Amino acid sequence: MMTTAVPPVAPGALPYDDAEMPLSLVQTRTRRFVLRVIWSSTAFLVVAGILGLLLRLRQGEVISMGDNFWYAVMTAHGLGAFIAWAGFFLMGITFWVLMKVGMPLRSFVLPEVMYWSMMLGVVGIVLTTLLSGFGGSWVFLYPLPFFSAGQWSDTVTGIFSTSVLLAGVSILAYCAAVLQTCLSPALKAEKDTLGQRIGLTFGFGLLFPSRFKTKRGKIPYPVLPFAVNAVDMFLATLPFALLLVFNIVQSVNNGFSINVLLAGNLLWAFGHPVVYLLLFPAAATYYYLIPRYAGRELVAGKAVAVAWLIALTMNLFVWAHHLYMNYPDGENVQQTLGTIMQPTTYALVLPSALSLYSIAATIYRSNFQWNVTSKFLVAGIVSWLVAGLQGIINATAAFQDTLHNTLWIVGHFHNMAFLNMGLLIFGAMYAFLPELMGRPWWNERLGSWHLWGTIVGAYGWVTCQMIQGLEGAPRRWAVLPSEYLTLTHISLGFLALLVAAQLVFAYNLWTTLRRSPFDDPKAVSVLGGTQR
Repeated sequence: MMTTAVPPVAPGALPYDDAEMPLSLVQTRTRRFVLRVIWSSTAFLVVAGILGLLLRLRQGEVISMGDNFWYAVMTAHGLGAFIAWAGFFLMGITFWVLMKVGMPLRSFVLPEVMYWSMMLGVVGIVLTTLLSGFGGSWVFLYPLPFFSAGQWSDTVTGIFSTSVLLAGVSILAYCAAVLQTCLSPALKAEKDTLGQRIGLTFGFGLLFPSRFKTKRGKIPYPVLPFAVNAVDMFLATLPFALLLVFNIVQSVNNGFSINVLLAGNLLWAFGHPVVYLLLFPAAATYYYLIPRYAGRELVAGKAVAVAWLIALTMNLFVWAHHLYMNYPDGENVQQTLGTIMQPTTYALVLPSALSLYSIAATIYRSNFQWNVTSKFLVAGIVSWLVAGLQGIINATAAFQDTLHNTLWIVGHFHNMAFLNMGLLIFGAMYAFLPELMGRPWWNERLGSWHLWGTIVGAYGWVTCQMIQGLEGAPRRWAVLPSEYLTLTHISLGFLALLVAAQLVFAYNLWTTLRRSPFDDPKAVSVLGGTQR
């Protein structure tokens, strides 16, 4: 029978501020909630991964698939992999990291709303795409959902929009729960006012310690990106939610419509910042785990505080770089927006650059513990740098004639989402599951196979896509022109390696769950810095 070992929160944390729920119970409920999110999001990864493989197999002409069904699969895969797996996982793990740094949840109402609205939204997305044929893409371009050439009905569009709106409600509930937690009495502000709590939460205590004082000594670094992410994503989700409401209204009343360019701006006001729904919690998790393996505090803390103040202000002003090619004739509003968005997008390089500098400086000349967890983390950090450099290229308007709507964009997106945030997610699973489940991982060697198979397989696959994009291979085509077939077949070989690596991971996870960790003394692992 599995034993449960809940690690204590950080020294000096305040007791839970609701006397009816002692801190020990909060820890137990948080552990159970986080595990539920981990298992649910991992199940979504399995489904989304299979769908992604089917997409590439069709492009390689290995299997046959109707064109509209291919687009429906693409829609389900995009939402499933990015939001239902990666986003949902990081939303869940947020509360465990906060617990570990002494910031326990103050209520479970908002996390439960987050969980169940995401689950209902995912069910609706699956029903409308895979069963009802909605193939408008998860970044649907209005009014495409209402011009389906008879492949799906307006009612299906309305249900799909409602389902995505439920996922948006999940994000909003998550943001509210994070802010409720980060602004709690656990900050131990010397002057316990709302202004002092806000200042501490967003890094002013690191920059101006004499003005923003805390009895904790210093606010944990992971609090900063979590709080910035909560504010930015709350504000960014609202415009997209409005667009979804417009879609629902139009699905009922065909006489209703909105301006196409307005719809594009409402979409991308969320569609780009949503990347940071993953990146910012990933950065926070790096801030927590890297010092654990380096054996020292995060270096350059003031630079980190500056980085997140930049992110707080700049993240909401980047969306129009997705609309460089959408300048309306006779108007210059969108062109002006695009011109503004190029330097603001460049400005967002600073939070990543300062974070990468801080993390690298923390590792440098430390007694760093090289195990499977830390290797996954470092591999994700390298991919963060690589994908960030690609992002600078994407944000440059002069390159749009070459890159716009090509497979380069798809390759870049997967480089950032899977090879940065995805590797961080796997590293977090290796780090946190032993303490969440009360048992170590079964086999460290299998973890190494998982690591290298994932790195080689994923980089080979995305590199093929990016090369195809540079050669002009179009994005969102079920059947690619024949000149791109060779590279598609090569990418399938790398995808086979990637799938094999995930099967190794699944076997290791399954064995860990079903067998006692003490059946075999050799099975006791030091993965994640924990041991028997």
